[in-house]
Amino acid sequence: MEDFKLNNVINIKNFFDTFMIPTWNKIFYIISNDFFLFFVVIFVIFLHMLFFFDKKKEKRYKSMTFFSVFILSFPILLFVFNHFFYKNFFVSSVVNTSFFISFILYGLIRLSYFMRRVYVKTHNPIIIFITSFIFLSLLGTVLLRLPFSTVKKISFIDALFTSTSAVCVTGLTVLNTEKDFTYIGKVILLILIELGGLGILTITSFLNYFFQDGFSFKEAKFIGNFLNAQTTNNVLPFAVKVVLFSLLVEIIGAIFIFFSIQNGPFQFLKFFDSLFFSVFHSVSAFCNGGFSTLNQGLYSYSVRFNYFLQIIISILLILGGLGFHILFNFSLYIWLTLKKYFYKIFKDEHIRNPVHIVTLNTKIVVFTTFLLLLFGTIFYYFSEYDTSLKEHPSLFGRIVVSFFSSATSRTAGFHVLNTKLFTPLTISFTIFLMWIGASPASTGGGIKTSTFALSLINVFFLSKGINRIEIKKREISSETIQLSFAIIILSLMVIYISILTIIFLDPKKDFLSTIFEVCSAFSTVGLSLGITPHLSTGSKFVLIFLMLLGRIGIFNVMISLLKNNKGHFHHYYKFPKANIII
Repeated sequence: MEDFKLNNVINIKNFFDTFMIPTWNKIFYIISNDFFLFFVVIFVIFLHMLFFFDKKKEKRYKSMTFFSVFILSFPILLFVFNHFFYKNFFVSSVVNTSFFISFILYGLIRLSYFMRRVYVKTHNPIIIFITSFIFLSLLGTVLLRLPFSTVKKISFIDALFTSTSAVCVTGLTVLNTEKDFTYIGKVILLILIELGGLGILTITSFLNYFFQDGFSFKEAKFIGNFLNAQTTNNVLPFAVKVVLFSLLVEIIGAIFIFFSIQNGPFQFLKFFDSLFFSVFHSVSAFCNGGFSTLNQGLYSYSVRFNYFLQIIISILLILGGLGFHILFNFSLYIWLTLKKYFYKIFKDEHIRNPVHIVTLNTKIVVFTTFLLLLFGTIFYYFSEYDTSLKEHPSLFGRIVVSFFSSATSRTAGFHVLNTKLFTPLTISFTIFLMWIGASPASTGGGIKTSTFALSLINVFFLSKGINRIEIKKREISSETIQLSFAIIILSLMVIYISILTIIFLDPKKDFLSTIFEVCSAFSTVGLSLGITPHLSTGSKFVLIFLMLLGRIGIFNVMISLLKNNKGHFHHYYKFPKANIII
């Protein structure tokens, strides 16, 4: 009986070695071949013109159709140029990548039109918000499992974990981004980070703004809910500003990063490799993704002592973590101030700025962010002075590295210090910074800086016997205070339950390291003490759930599950108050 089982196992193995593996290799060769991709694009263009181009369609829909065809036609021109005029292996890889990127852009354009139909049939905007991230994570999983995405075949759980980490702009990894992913795989990660940071709804709204004849009130309300807009007025232009501003900052950041690596070890790289490195890290930094194409991330020796690069990435991740409302409000203030001084100096005219240009929300977020960065820098400088900071001999270098660590601990997940040398005090303080996270309506996670600030202010006012918070002649609504404390309590409950679950599934893992990984996943930070790749499948699923929950927002999930859309009639009456002893 045992010999029969052994023979069956041998026969199955021979079958896979003889038929399945060669077949898989053939499939890999076919879908990686640019001739195959060329004919696929031609076929898609034919179907596109046959089914989507209709004379009865409105003018803007036709413009979307022609633009889609143009997107698909661009790699065809590169293909023809490469095979008939300039045959080169490097250009062939660029052609294959351009085919893939064109398919992604084409899919986004088609998705933007499809979303309009979804808005009509859905009544809860948060459901769309949640579904978009789940859908994008699953789509990324499929793309990362394709044979041309990785050097070797990866498991489903590793592909799902990596995709979710990219979509939720976390940065936790169970694979080596540099060694395990091909060039196309890294491009997929880059696109997932961009889409996850800005959100599919923002991207599709941006495309619809140019190709559709306006939006209904319901559609504007849905998009405004995703962008945390206070009103539905000018929601679509705001979405366009978000995308254009993000692309502008990422392009400028990529340019600075490109020049910052020309005098170091990267100077021997080819132009295209340096350019891709710059673009990848600029997008990853601004979107607070935390992914790096280097083997050890930014702790790699080639960039560990490049302080100019660290300053650039710090600025990018701080801008991404402030939130678009804050950035636009601050930009307006700077523009009006410069305009006022310009008229005063050159035209001798005095212009009075509008009252309250800088909102109270901007003041609270900027002040809280500044204090966290300042105290974080001071703490890392003194806490790690005799340990991980020892390898940086100069005072300037230690200050830059401490500042970088303070900024990245709340949002991005990049690290330029050896986390294995962190003292328990530093680990505990980093957990605290990760828990606070970035600011509302930003690309970062955590409970948010404004939530933390309002909770502390409320405690201070209650200690003085004042039950109302008044700041700068403005009263903070009681609903906002209640929401802040609800978010804090829910976050602590989720973190605690997740820690218990991982301890149960992986009892041999270090307790402090487990807390660190859980907080990093929930706050979508991406810092790690090195235990993530060694966790069990169940623990990886817990971290995947935490990353999605942290990016979507725990309170958004609660609202989608418990909110009663039929009406809130309890607003029209009040019961007698009952005092509970606390």
